[in-house]
Amino acid sequence: MSNIIAVLSNKNHQFTTPQRLKGGLYLTGATSLLLLIATISGVQGQRHAIKTVGENSTPSIVTAQRLKDAFAGMDANVANELLVPAGQNQDAVKGYEERYQKAAERLVAAAENITYGDKERKPIETMQLGLGNYIAKIQQARDFHARGDTNAMLVAYRASAEVMDKTLLPAADELDKVNIQVLEETYTDQKVAANNSLMLILISGAALMIVLVGMQIFVSQRMRRTFNPMLLAATTIALAFLTYTTGTLQSAAENLRTAKEDAFNSMHDLRQARSAAYIANAAESRYLLDPVFANNYEQAFFSNIAQIAQIPHGQTVETIAAAYNSQAQKVDGFKGYIADELNNITFAGEKEANLASLVTLDKYLAIDQQIRQLERSGKHQDAIALCVGNKPGQSNWLFEEFKTANQKTFDINQVAFDKAIGQGFSNVDGFEIKTGIAVGMIALLSFLGLLPRLKEYSN
Repeated sequence: MSNIIAVLSNKNHQFTTPQRLKGGLYLTGATSLLLLIATISGVQGQRHAIKTVGENSTPSIVTAQRLKDAFAGMDANVANELLVPAGQNQDAVKGYEERYQKAAERLVAAAENITYGDKERKPIETMQLGLGNYIAKIQQARDFHARGDTNAMLVAYRASAEVMDKTLLPAADELDKVNIQVLEETYTDQKVAANNSLMLILISGAALMIVLVGMQIFVSQRMRRTFNPMLLAATTIALAFLTYTTGTLQSAAENLRTAKEDAFNSMHDLRQARSAAYIANAAESRYLLDPVFANNYEQAFFSNIAQIAQIPHGQTVETIAAAYNSQAQKVDGFKGYIADELNNITFAGEKEANLASLVTLDKYLAIDQQIRQLERSGKHQDAIALCVGNKPGQSNWLFEEFKTANQKTFDINQVAFDKAIGQGFSNVDGFEIKTGIAVGMIALLSFLGLLPRLKEYSN
């Protein structure tokens, strides 16, 4: 600033006083324009990131995971239906229809939220075609089951299971992957861009302040006026706007961080856990339905359970829960989606709900062990009854308990996510207009402040 003041006040300088006043106006205009461009660019970048995270990618990611839930739920229910004589498990029939309805609704929702072209469109089309093929093969299995033709039923069911495992579930994963990639890239890029924009805003704002203060000092020294009210007002507005802008953009960035890192990351882990639980539940029923491939289904069950929670040697669910309840940040060796979520606890009630899902999963696993012991000891019908049962202490009842605890944790994060995204949008809402008004006022006040001084030299 001292250099600007020296240039403006040096009487031996080649420029006249009017020229210096006009030069000050030009500098004010230039730095104001730079501040305008930097602010609008920063605001628009922040809004784009909030929109990508809050409206484009996250809904598609959650929809993809819910599609996996719906598909695996259809498979588990139809397997439960086929485990008993035709018409004797209406709960499974109803569950299959409910899951099918959810799958159809979510496919429509996914199609209505296509943002990234063929990358999203192709897996959605694959799911649409695959679902029709799956339903046709399931109907064949049901028809053979009604006729009492077990071998033909199993052949048809295996064909449907192949569609489920090799087409529907992978396509849902692909839809998830596409949107996750865009979300992560956008969020990472925006963190860098936000820092750069904020730096440019601070530099351009500081330059504008230096020019305004320099002009104020020049006018005071050259024309013996203590203050130029218009320049003082312009300087005050510039300072207030710069403070407000940096604070607002930092607040928007923090809201975006809360939505992405605190809420969404947990939401994704929870949906992944739920999907894996649905697939495991279906594998448990397949284990009893198709003895030829029982070992494969048993491996699939434990593989998906390990994705949800893997308890390290020497630990139990009780010791892990006690560790987290005693404010431990992490339990060494504890892995899986539940562990990832427990290591990202942020919101009130989140830890308790997630620990409840872990405890329920442990109880579900204990029942699964009973099912397998009954099956291995030749008590096939008892194993089926425990597997498809919806009474307290039975497998499907505990599965529903796990889903309830998982959903409660998810809802806590969803509320926090929606709040953070809403506040982020509110931060930048109409900011271009506010910027234009503020910068316009600064330029106008500077002009009005120096115009009388220029007129003095024109007379």
